[in-house]
Amino acid sequence: MRLGLLLASAAFAAGISVACAGPRPEVRTALTGTLPELQQEIARVERAGSLSDERLKDLARAVAEREIAGANGPEGAVQLAVFRPCLPVLETALDERAARGDEVAATATLLLFEAGKRPADDLVARYREADSPAFRALAARAALSPSYAELRRHYFTDPDEGVRRAAFEAALKAPLPSQLADLVEAARLDPSPANRSRAALAAGRIGSEPAVLGLMDLFASGDEQEQLAVLDAWSQTASFRRGGERELSRALSRPGLVSVSAATLLLRSRESRAAAIGVLARAIAEGTDDERRTALTAAPLDEPSIKEALDKAAKSPSPELTPLLLGRLAELPGRGPKARASLEKLAEDKSDYGLEASFTLARLGSLRAIARLEQELSHERASRRLRAAVTLATLGKKRHLAPRLADNDPWVRATLACQLSEAR
Repeated sequence: MRLGLLLASAAFAAGISVACAGPRPEVRTALTGTLPELQQEIARVERAGSLSDERLKDLARAVAEREIAGANGPEGAVQLAVFRPCLPVLETALDERAARGDEVAATATLLLFEAGKRPADDLVARYREADSPAFRALAARAALSPSYAELRRHYFTDPDEGVRRAAFEAALKAPLPSQLADLVEAARLDPSPANRSRAALAAGRIGSEPAVLGLMDLFASGDEQEQLAVLDAWSQTASFRRGGERELSRALSRPGLVSVSAATLLLRSRESRAAAIGVLARAIAEGTDDERRTALTAAPLDEPSIKEALDKAAKSPSPELTPLLLGRLAELPGRGPKARASLEKLAEDKSDYGLEASFTLARLGSLRAIARLEQELSHERASRRLRAAVTLATLGKKRHLAPRLADNDPWVRATLACQLSEAR
């Protein structure tokens, strides 16, 4: 947030005024003051007690609007994507930011397009030949109609990574069978690993036997990350019923994380569900940490073999995975109290493992764990502050969140402002 910039927010301020007396002091400071001034104002207001949910939401919206107005440069463009989930309450601010013509404006326009607020044909017509990659990417993302097939194919090999990514996103949203070969080629050769994964997924979205078979060579010759991307492609609904389910079932015999990931994607399969459950149970009981983590997250707890695997894993757990393991055990009838007691004991530890136990317990409703997360709001590392703030907001525990709306880190401010501004 560039708090030195003034946001023209008269309409918003009027909308959240109290008895027509103008915006509350903390909202006015968020809109027009500096960051230190906002920090001081929040501290002053909270000396009289924590902000009500309604005042907190108003403050969050003001902070979000100021963040949007002050976003600049490549970092600002990336940060603006944080506001995608709360676009309905921030549409006016994004619309104003989209009018400036810079890289951040392109991102604001993209968010508005994805929300159905900008017509695709207009974006293609205006930006298809743009010199700026950020605006050319808008045309690539909006190239959804079959009439733009050749233009989208051209963007698949654009020199700019972001333009290619936007074209692959368009292919995901509006699959064209005629582009299967291009997507398979991009899944092999695009310089960006993320783009290769999106291209593979877009090929899977086409949903045909040729699409499934077209990815087999990449699966056979690719590294683990490329194989995982192909698994996701085969799991796409259209591909799943046209050979994807068969190939995922074959992947169950692969070693390591590939087989475990295939198992998570086969839980909806009538024919292969039992085999998939077996792979997940073995991974929980005997796998590496990565394999166990994946299996623990997805495993259905109503399966007897999964319950047995959890009990076995609990006898010699990896320290890193103990909170996750105990959290799953706490969901089981009859095992919950013992697992929760173990989590409480672990949470007393000041290590990262103890902190993970506190996050797990907080989601289970532990007031002691919630108090520890509230202490995390003052941690020196922004990532720790952000995780605690988002978790507490999700749980509806907002009493100590207002100061984080004036956090020194823009990602903390923006992410929390978005979440709280859309809170019911």
